[in-house]
Parts: sequence; C-alpha cells; structure tokens
Amino acid sequence: MKRLLIVLFCFAGMTYAQLPVMERLGDWMADSITLRGSLQGMALYEDRAVLLRHNGQCLILDMNGQQLLAHYQLSGNHSHCNNASFSNTIMEGDKYPLLYVSECFGDKTCFVTRISDTGSTIVQRIYYVSNCFPVAQDWCLDRENGFLYAFGGKKYGTMYLKKFRIPELGDSVVKLYDKDVLKTIAFDCVKVAQGSKIEGGFAYLPDGEDEGGYWLHVLDLETGKEVRRIDLNTIGLEPEGIDIKDGWIYVGFNTKEKKDNKIYKFEQ
Repeated sequence: MKRLLIVLFCFAGMTYAQLPVMERLGDWMADSITLRGSLQGMALYEDRAVLLRHNGQCLILDMNGQQLLAHYQLSGNHSHCNNASFSNTIMEGDKYPLLYVSECFGDKTCFVTRISDTGSTIVQRIYYVSNCFPVAQDWCLDRENGFLYAFGGKKYGTMYLKKFRIPELGDSVVKLYDKDVLKTIAFDCVKVAQGSKIEGGFAYLPDGEDEGGYWLHVLDLETGKEVRRIDLNTIGLEPEGIDIKDGWIYVGFNTKEKKDNKIYKFEQ
C-alpha cells in the first residue's frame, strides 16, 4: 500500500498540506523503458499527467492507476521543454487539448502541439522577437482569460512576466513584438526560474537549482506582488514542472537518478 504522508507547514499565518503523488517514477513504469534527459515541464488533464524531459521525450501517466501509459519523442521538438501548459482547445478527433511547450533556450519558441497516446504534431510556432530575454525565456498560458505570458529574466536578478493575447490558430508561425505586450510585471523574488503556472489571477513560479534555495512563489498578477511563498526545501529536490488541479498545486521534482523523479501536491 502506498505510504500516505501529510506535512503541515505555515506561511504568513496560513497552514496547508503537502502530499506525495508519485514517490518514484520508476515504480509506475516497466524497467525496460529508457528515460532520456532530465524531468522538465508537466501538464495535467483529467486523470492524466504529461511529463516532458530535456530533448523532448514525452511521458503520459495515468494518475489514478499509477502507471505509465505512453512514451515517445515529441515530433520536431528536441528542446529543453522547460514548461508545458494545456489550452482549452481540443482539435477534432483529439483526446487532449493543445499543449503549449516552451523551448526555453535557442529561439525560445512556444511549440503549440497536438499530443496523443502515440505521438505528436506541431501546429504552430510562436516567437517573441525582442532583446528582453537574451538567455532563456518560457511561455505560460492564462487559459481562463485568453492570455499568453513570456517569462524570464536575469538569473539572481530581475524577472519579468510579459502578457500577450493568445495568437489565433491558422498561421503556422506567429511573431510577437514589444508593441504586442499588454502588460509587463517585474519582480525580484525568483532567483532561478523553473516552470510556471497561471490561474485565478495569480502566477505560481517554482524557484531554485541548489539545495536551500527551493521555493514556490505566488504572485498577484494585478499588483505584481508576492502574496505567498511555499518552502520546497522540505523535499530537498529541484522543482520543475507545475500545474493546478482540484484545489491542489502539483510540482514535479528532478532527481539525479531519472527513475527517482517525484511529484508532490500542495494545498492551493
């Protein structure tokens, strides 16, 4: 029987819970399956979790059955896959909504991707043509309100969220410019940007790559102020992908041994 662990901790007078969802990825999959690259972006849809790895390996998990359902290489995407966000759009014949995947480095492309249990297809590439993010930059959807955010900045310096309208489908390549930015939010609480999630007017931003510096920051998108900080150092691993479902914040954690990757959930 899976061990159930509940940890309660406080921030600004609030008490909330932390629960392990997947304590070891290898327990959910056959030993014969080879994992390639480090764990990066994560997105949830119904009872499925899509885990993306550096260089584009895609894993689809059954969260209820606690098993791996599918694994394959993303077509046309061998990027860092640092972040992944499901949209509200399900194309005809598909099981899953379109997935917005962040290249992170290089051209910093947002790959708008149709995924299935057997493979994937890129339907649109989105670029932000700017010098604002010279090294790395992610993309994150506000699917509730129809916005797309570019996220990044200087490591251990100022970070930015830049707000755009989600480009309409149809054009295979979309280029966004500074003139298309609807709002810029600057903040200094995140030292090393990892994944990102936007929901309910807040940005949820995992932070850190070194022990002692693992946090989850919650920013109010209206004011740009940090309103909550969750201590991830109790887990002691580098946080990566993030999503929210049924009032819980899910965070994937990278580990030295690939099959030891973990997912925890935190009370929203």
